[in-house]
Amino acid sequence: MAKIQHIGFKHFEWINISRPDNESIHFLRQNFKFHPLDLEECLSPNQRTKIDTYDDYCFLVIILPIYNRKTREIKNGEIDFFISKKFIISLYREEFPVFNEHFRLLELSTDLRDKYNDHSPERLLYEIMNKLLLYCFPMIDHLITDCDNIEKAIFAKKEEKMISEILLIRRNITDYRKIMQVHKNTLKKLITFLKDSPMFIMKKTDIYFESLIDYTKEIWDTLENLKERIEALQQTNESQISYHLSSIMKTLTMISVMTFPLSLIAAIFGMNTVSSMPFIDNAFGFWIILIIMSSAALFMILFFKKRRWM
Repeated sequence: MAKIQHIGFKHFEWINISRPDNESIHFLRQNFKFHPLDLEECLSPNQRTKIDTYDDYCFLVIILPIYNRKTREIKNGEIDFFISKKFIISLYREEFPVFNEHFRLLELSTDLRDKYNDHSPERLLYEIMNKLLLYCFPMIDHLITDCDNIEKAIFAKKEEKMISEILLIRRNITDYRKIMQVHKNTLKKLITFLKDSPMFIMKKTDIYFESLIDYTKEIWDTLENLKERIEALQQTNESQISYHLSSIMKTLTMISVMTFPLSLIAAIFGMNTVSSMPFIDNAFGFWIILIIMSSAALFMILFFKKRRWM
């Protein structure tokens, strides 16, 4: 069931809707003149960050990563914003602790609300976006730590145990990159809208939103490095496994080659169809055959060592 909360500021209000449903969308439809398609998108998951601008408001969809501690997977979470001169409306289904904490603090503290006495809410929007992007960095650090642990395990000869771990981390990095891919361009469009729209007091000299773009660049550059690193680790791990398998196959092949002539000699002397078989009547025939077989095995070992195959 949806929960609608309000925070009133001096010149605007923040309406926060958690788990939006048809009833809450009907509330927005009755009280605000939003585009029907924007309202419909609030009920269904979006797959990419985007912004739609209109004369009297903009509709902003922000997709952010969420880390599931049980499955150790990164999935996407969505927050939708309607932004105008008199309001910010946020809608979300997944829980973002830093977002919820910021709303709760503003709801409880008059002193904190007094910081936002501007005539339009872009400063509050900046604070929200700033906290949400900073929320992404601990997951980056976690991925870096995972790569460090994988690297140590590979060179500790735990290659087979790292196969599934590498695939998991690589998928997380890929999903993270997919989530963050268009954030920079979307934020640039948002800044342009805030600067050009007469509804907002943000001037072209106000550059505090530029720090958000710097965050997205830093996140993207780090993800690019992590992508290259995990691919290199996967190749190293596969090379280690291939080398280990090659060593095993080499040993098995040498054993097979060494035992083949011994098996041939044993098969020949095991024939009972020829009465003139050598050593058949010799009291020491068994030991003579063992000496022949041992000599053949020794010859094969010396041959392999001379060829440096052992």
